[in-house]
Amino acid sequence: MKSKVGYGVGIAILLGIGAYIYLDATEDAKVPRTLTALERVGDECELIAEKAAMALPEALPFQKLEKAARKSRVLQTCMNDRGYIENPAWVKYAEPIVAKAAKAENISVNEAYETLRRNKLKTFYEADPNTPLYWVAAKK
Repeated sequence: MKSKVGYGVGIAILLGIGAYIYLDATEDAKVPRTLTALERVGDECELIAEKAAMALPEALPFQKLEKAARKSRVLQTCMNDRGYIENPAWVKYAEPIVAKAAKAENISVNEAYETLRRNKLKTFYEADPNTPLYWVAAKK
């Protein structure tokens, strides 16, 4: 008798969890988020950059750096061609972060800046309102 009750409780819990996951997933599907112009252009340029570096080998450490450099250069060029430039506010925001990272990791300021820049190149949406985006539309 106890085993039947235990199975019943277990099945009820599993059904409840399944219903919660299903309802949560369908609720998210109802409200599609529209992409901003920056996000659309960024996604396109990121795909172009991936394709540009796809054939490069990554067997040795310098090859990995070469591939990352190609991706960031192609992404930068693509974004510039589509009317976006590096945000001067982001550069000022990054200066103290770069100085602290360079000192902590015992690397040059230029290397720390380039590492941070390559990470932020691919950020096309505002995650934190206090942090400026890397990209800004160029003035015409």
